[in-house]
Order: sequence, then C-alpha cells, then structure tokens
Amino acid sequence: MTSEVLSERALEMERPLASLSPSEPAIVVDHLVRRFAARTVLHNVSFSVESNQAFGLIGANGSGKTVLLRLIASLDRPTAGRVAVHGYDTLRRPRAVRDRVGYVPEEPMLYDGLTAEQYLQFVGRARGLGKQVRQVAVDTLLQVVGLDERRWRDVSSFSPGERRRLALAAALVHEPDVLLLDDPLRGLDGFARLEQIEVLRELHRLGSTMMVAATRPEDALEVCDTVAVLRDGGIVWSGDASAAAALASPQHASAVRVRVEILEGLDAAMELLGQLHDIAELEVDEDQRTVWFLFSGDEEALASLLPQLIRAGSSVAHFGVERRSPAAALARLFHEEAPR
Repeated sequence: MTSEVLSERALEMERPLASLSPSEPAIVVDHLVRRFAARTVLHNVSFSVESNQAFGLIGANGSGKTVLLRLIASLDRPTAGRVAVHGYDTLRRPRAVRDRVGYVPEEPMLYDGLTAEQYLQFVGRARGLGKQVRQVAVDTLLQVVGLDERRWRDVSSFSPGERRRLALAAALVHEPDVLLLDDPLRGLDGFARLEQIEVLRELHRLGSTMMVAATRPEDALEVCDTVAVLRDGGIVWSGDASAAAALASPQHASAVRVRVEILEGLDAAMELLGQLHDIAELEVDEDQRTVWFLFSGDEEALASLLPQLIRAGSSVAHFGVERRSPAAALARLFHEEAPR
C-alpha cells in the first residue's frame, strides 16, 4: 500500500464538519499563487463555484486558465494559497479530489485502435468500476454525448467534435461531482459546435457542476451562469449574463455607440473625432479599421459626422449606431480595465 493511500486514510477524519453543509461551494480557490521559476502565472486568485453552477473562466492565450484548472484537478501544486473541492484540500487530499473531479484537457488523449465502447470500458476499469456498473455507465454516457450509434467505430475515424465528446464521456465515467473543461468548443464550428454546446447544456440541466475555461467569451456565455475574466494572473471581472450585457451597454444613458469602418484615412478620422466634445470612449479595434465611440449629441449632429469624415479625407465603408455584444465587451477586458 502506497504512502499516499495511507496518508489519505489517516486524513479521512480531518475534513471540517462545516464542509458537510449542503450550501458548501463545490470549488474554493483562496489566495492562489503559482510561479514557474521567476514567472508568476497566477497571483492571489480567489473565487468560489457553487454546486450545480456552470462557471466560465475566460482569458487570452497564456493567461493561466489551464494552469488554474490543473491546480483544481490536483494535477499540479500551488506555490501558495489553497484550493478545495467539496471541502477536500488538493494538497492534503489529492486522491479524494481526483475521485470527485472529471478533467478534460484542451487536447484530450484518446487511444486510436480502440472503439468508443472499448475506450470507455478501459477508462471504467482504470477507475475501479465493476463490470455491471461500468456497462451501465458506458451505455448511458454514449447516449448523453450522442455517440451511441458510433460505439463500435474506431476512435481514429472520429471527427474533432466526436473526439471531444468521447473525452467528455470518459471524464464522466466515475460520476464526478465537478467537471473541469479546458476550451471544450475550441476548433469546432458549424454543427459540431452546436452538438457540443447542447451536450454541455444537458449536463448542466442534469445538475453537473462545471468550470469551463475558454479563449472566446462567446463560448463560455453559451453554457455558463457566471463568467470571470483572467488577466495578468488575476481575476479582473466576474458576473452573470446580465452583467455582461450591461458591460456592453453605453455607460451614459443619453449616449449611443457608433461603429465606423475606415478603409483609408484612419489618422485623419481619429484627429477629427478626437476634437468633438460630444464624443467619448474613442477607440480603434486591433484590425486598425474599425472605430468605436459613444456619441451624446442629437440626431442632426450625428448625421453630419459622416460627411465631415469624408471631407477630412477618410474613406468610410460603414457608419452606424450599433450595440457591442457582451462577448466583445468581455474580450476587451483581456487587455484593459472594466468601466467603473
């Protein structure tokens, strides 16, 4: 018997009684720090995820999302701080945490040469499930993820979307309390993306606690109740769908948001717009073509802006009042502060 197992058993009675409360969060991250040599990836991160909640963690590539998921899954050790899953500390009780967590990495490793049925049976045996329990789990999960008719096909023949759904089924074989998903919609489009979204929504409806990391905010908004933005190693914003929608709205009730696409003459356009007193939050997208601003003047003044831009030497492809999407507003937070 390994020392890890003995330590686990010795600690069996050390779980706080308070953690048995039904109101206990499924995940608690408390002042978490993770450094790799001189580089700090996560700095003083704190948040909690309630049971049966779908929690989205969004951020640019390299923001620390994968590192954070691995720490919660007890696959890595924090430099400082604490992580607990249903009251079990990831350092003191790693086996208990792994028994309660299903983790799907961004690039799941599957075994080509096995069928979907054989692969899930293999995962079930590795998890210590008996034959009858294992078969029920495999049959149920193949139906849940929409692969029942593909159960005897070799995994090597699966599409990217089917491979992700099979990896999701594998993470659910042992009936975990918490599901950790690293960019589950990345690289999927069209029908494959819609299928994966519906599977995740169904799992949420069935009561799964999920933490979904995503590079695209719209992916998290499709399935999550609450979203948090990770930037520079810390949480810079969190809120529900209503808060994200409010983030996309103009901060001034009397203002409208205007989008202008400039083909040529961007500098001239910015100089002109920057001089007008009824324009605020003037900014240019990364494409160096799309200009956004808030306009608080009347309709006549707004109508006069387009001819002014043309006279200033700008070639305008689009000019109109538009609403920034919640996903676009959240993506802005990857690089700048939230409006107060």
